Amino acid sequence: MNRGLVGLFIGTVIVVFLATACATTELKQTSIDEAYRGKILANIFVIVVTDDLEARRSFENKFVALLKATGIEAVASAGAIHTPADRKLEKKAILNAVEKYGNDAVIVTHVIGLEKTEVFNPAPRSYTGFYGYYDNVYGHVHGRGYYSTATIVRLETNVYDPKSEKLIWSGQSKTWNPATDKQIYVEVVKEVIRELQKNKLLPTQ
Repeated sequence: MNRGLVGLFIGTVIVVFLATACATTELKQTSIDEAYRGKILANIFVIVVTDDLEARRSFENKFVALLKATGIEAVASAGAIHTPADRKLEKKAILNAVEKYGNDAVIVTHVIGLEKTEVFNPAPRSYTGFYGYYDNVYGHVHGRGYYSTATIVRLETNVYDPKSEKLIWSGQSKTWNPATDKQIYVEVVKEVIRELQKNKLLPTQ
């Protein structure tokens, strides 16, 4: 992985929100405050905190673009708040920006894991006739196949009400074998947006 992901991994990522090119992302452990279900969010502020400013801008801009594609407004923090030398944004600066842009939600996301694991890839199961079936089953039973290493990137995403600071929605994502940082951004954001739409927090098209 390039320096962008490393920066995201070793830093804290806030969004007011590799082995192959075939990545998959899934969301798990999602929860929602039922008091907010059905209350469509209209304007979201996006902040990414990392030592890599390029990665921060890239993630924020992708999140903003995909949110706007749903028909709502979104603002990236990189263009709205001056970034101090230590990369830490003060709460007052964030709230001032939220008030300035009229945001009604803050999405917070951070990398919670970067791991590698061995995955067993069984032999193909296509066959013709009884012996073809027997041959495939035999290969499966006797370990015909191979192990490969899978890279897993895990992020946690939270949606907050900036006025009450209550947690509106939360979810954890797992992306398997992302080819690039950009692929992680796109896949994770798309899954988060789908889930927010499912819970009627974002408009559907």
